[in-house]
Amino acid sequence: MRKFAKYWRDSASLLILARDGNRVASKNNFNYKVLVFKRTEKTAFMPNSIVFPGGAVDKQDAILSWTNFFAKQGISKERLAGLTQVGGTRPFIFENDDPNTLDRNVSLRITALREAFEELGVLLGHKQSEAGSSASGFSKAVGGFDIEKWQKQVHDGEKQFVELCEELKIVPDLLNMYEWSAWLTPAMFRKRRFETAFYLVALDEQPEVRSEPHEVAEHFWDTPSGLLQAHREEKLWLAPPQYYELNRLVHMPDIDQVVQFARERSTRGSTLICPVQYKCSDAAIFVFPGDDLYPQGY
Repeated sequence: MRKFAKYWRDSASLLILARDGNRVASKNNFNYKVLVFKRTEKTAFMPNSIVFPGGAVDKQDAILSWTNFFAKQGISKERLAGLTQVGGTRPFIFENDDPNTLDRNVSLRITALREAFEELGVLLGHKQSEAGSSASGFSKAVGGFDIEKWQKQVHDGEKQFVELCEELKIVPDLLNMYEWSAWLTPAMFRKRRFETAFYLVALDEQPEVRSEPHEVAEHFWDTPSGLLQAHREEKLWLAPPQYYELNRLVHMPDIDQVVQFARERSTRGSTLICPVQYKCSDAAIFVFPGDDLYPQGY
């Protein structure tokens, strides 16, 4: 059992950006949109909130059979090891504590991809018969198979994600996923906390989306500024990580700029973000690392 397993669960989330046609980026004009969805009312954690795809780590994401699978596709251990060459601060979620499992920098990417497929039917990768990942840094969605059938089987646990990849000869795209941030649910949510690794991926066009009905009330694409404006107007509610991360993206209207930045910063590590809540007489305030009111050494 992992060190903090009795206090919180590990999870991974994926920011999926897609180029918006031939739109030209400018200061107030984004040339991409972000994929988000609204949780259903019956969702156990933060129902009705607007979130990025993602979910809890599953044992299947870290099984060593993935190493054999990638080796058969010509992706060596050395190439996968490139994903682990990260400097700077490393939150606990990225630490390896079991030699009989995949490196966490690899398995957490698999978690994020699997969850995106389970929730939204978006499978990022390529067929074995096609060329590998583009050097441009962009990923793409795989089609040409019964998405709804496999989505249900993987979601319901009838099939493992690695079985999907083996049977359909699909190589999940780990190499064009960029470590973006790491979050820990505030202590106020004592009964349901997650330490989450956030990754970012970019596509040249919007993929087809098929929402899983039990977890997803609706999905939509919008620009970072559009989502933030809708939140301010109370048309939707963004959970704190989504609000924070969209505020980071709002300063980069060009998707090519985002990819370049993400590629460079993904090798520098992540500082764990754990918001702290202060209750006031007329409101509640969340403070973050670096804020004056953030507890020292928290």
